[in-house]
Amino acid sequence: MAEQIVITEKNSQAKDVRTAVGSRYGEILPAEGHLFDLLEPEDVVPAWKCWSPILLRPEGLYDTRPATGGNKAVKLKAIREALRTAKRVWLATDCDREGQLIGQEILDYYKYRGEVMRVLFTAQDSQTIRESFGRAKPNTEYARLYAVARRQADQIYNLSLKHTSKARRFLKVQLPLPNEPFLERNE
Repeated sequence: MAEQIVITEKNSQAKDVRTAVGSRYGEILPAEGHLFDLLEPEDVVPAWKCWSPILLRPEGLYDTRPATGGNKAVKLKAIREALRTAKRVWLATDCDREGQLIGQEILDYYKYRGEVMRVLFTAQDSQTIRESFGRAKPNTEYARLYAVARRQADQIYNLSLKHTSKARRFLKVQLPLPNEPFLERNE
């Protein structure tokens, strides 16, 4: 098994990294965007299965589960197997918060504790990629860049709105006037 692996965000990135550095940094494994989904509200708090206009904010963070669709399960399995023996991971996802989140979610979900190096490149030509691997820094310098807060806030906001809109057939929303309720029952 590989002592090192490279995780990229997508197939095209894996192909470009493979062309630039070959297998010098280990097996190159592409993710397929987000390989994990946040749990649905009712999986966090069963009472949230009923539609109502409430803020769906759990006590902690929404946990994740492996995403379905496309080749996600196959890619996730390959990464999971490689992480079991890898002593070092080269995280070569996009160099933005979303890319950091995609890679970090994988490492966190599988509780990877080996060395992680962050490779940041803004162009996918071979020279830029090779130079980026040469300048890689420990992922600990970037780990908190990832967009957990944004993703969690989106989940709370979007799902709260979704639940409210589903409850809309029972409620109608009106602009509140002084001393009047914001929500009133439809008759």
